[in-house]
Amino acid sequence: MEAWQAGRPLQRYDTIHHAIMPPDQAMIVAFVRMAGESRPWGIAWGTVGSQPRIESVPDGRVRDDVAVLCATFAEELLEHLRVHNWTFDPVPQKPELGDLRQVWLPNGQHIAMLHQLSYTYSQTKFGGENQDILRALGRVAGWMFRDTSRVGNQHVISASQLLGDSYVFPAQDARTAHLGYQLAWLTTQGDRDARLLAATEAEGLTVSPTLDPTLERDDLSELVTAWQEGRREGGDVSEAAGAISAILHEELLRRWKLTEQAYDLMANNDRPMNGGVGELVTKAHAEFWFQHQRIELRLNDPSQGPAFVAHPETDFHGSAAASRYLIHSAADEAYVGYLIHDDPALFREALDDGRAFESHVVGVYDVGVGRSTVPRWVVRLDPTLPHRLRENARVAPHGSRGHEATIVEIGATDGDLLVTVEWTGRKTKPLLGPIMAKPADKAWVGVDVAFVQSDAASLTQRRSQRVWSAADGPGAWLTHGKASAPIEISGDDGATDLVFDDVAQIAGEVTV
Repeated sequence: MEAWQAGRPLQRYDTIHHAIMPPDQAMIVAFVRMAGESRPWGIAWGTVGSQPRIESVPDGRVRDDVAVLCATFAEELLEHLRVHNWTFDPVPQKPELGDLRQVWLPNGQHIAMLHQLSYTYSQTKFGGENQDILRALGRVAGWMFRDTSRVGNQHVISASQLLGDSYVFPAQDARTAHLGYQLAWLTTQGDRDARLLAATEAEGLTVSPTLDPTLERDDLSELVTAWQEGRREGGDVSEAAGAISAILHEELLRRWKLTEQAYDLMANNDRPMNGGVGELVTKAHAEFWFQHQRIELRLNDPSQGPAFVAHPETDFHGSAAASRYLIHSAADEAYVGYLIHDDPALFREALDDGRAFESHVVGVYDVGVGRSTVPRWVVRLDPTLPHRLRENARVAPHGSRGHEATIVEIGATDGDLLVTVEWTGRKTKPLLGPIMAKPADKAWVGVDVAFVQSDAASLTQRRSQRVWSAADGPGAWLTHGKASAPIEISGDDGATDLVFDDVAQIAGEVTV
């Protein structure tokens, strides 16, 4: 409502919650495909600020032609991401924060194309001399697609989702999923009516990989038919192929340019990047190494250990599925905790929701003796404000991530709510608060301190690791069961694949 009243999009938070890498480390990718097809008809790719490379095939249903197109794209994508075996400078296990390589796509439908590439090529039996690079493309596309569902991911960016997370638009959510619509609202000068008119016009041009049905029916259908007939008869099809390429080139370039425009808008934003993004990037680097880079290394060098390759269709592997669920759950739990300490707007949102509270310290004392001494605070809250306090809940002082306290007692008086907290995390280190003192320092009495809910992400992360060592524990029949025979899956190309369970893969009994 406030955005509608203002007649323009409003900033959702006070900081940017995503890493925005330099132009040469951000590759933009856009796809188009024929209606009803899963493989790409054309692809545009290139780093920000460069001229994109745009390639297409006359008929997106011709498997061999599309394979050559995807192999060409794969060479530059794998090198950009610095994937083992496909570059002279692969990403190491512990890279610097600035080593992050990003891939920007227009919206979620283009991200879904990554899954289609994974499904088509990760275990393909075709491709001839391009088979190895097509399989590598399928594996990296599969990892990219899966990682986009992990909260806080940093490698793959949906431009429309990032803009939606960064701004509040004066329109329905369904309409703001359109990248052109968002950019028109953000870049058009004038009042609300001028912006709305520009956004409505931009909305009429499709941004999804599927082309406008009118364009495909009226402009491309006859050209594709002419190309097919000419090829069957052995005639010259260059004119039809050139006309198809020109139309697809224009469509791909428009999608690519819109995504570049979204990058420029975020890169030149007047808001600073949130201080917690660095930790999200560190997590993203670890995910890339353990879920993809290490696997590629092992595929090339079996002495490094067996390589487990996830199947693109579904979770056939119990332990892998359980571990990934917990990894994603931990990421979801930790995400706000990384960002809230450096974003006042996010903190105010937590206050309104009761996930944070402001307090006044009225007492500081110690319990225990010697090394077991633990500082405690008694803080006073306004009982009329929303909160979700409960005993044994863990909280962290706002602005001082890493310090942690546990609520040990909650008491109420006529006009106050008194809460006793016991410091458990970094209790001997000064807080990054108003007076920069240790929790045991009585100088805190009389100081206003805000707290936010702490998360249990580290515990969930450890649980994900324990899944792999639970072969002899309860539930092992579910997470570590070994199939009596491989599962047969019919592939997209008509061939039958044998899917081996993860126990066999991890034990090195079979290679995929």
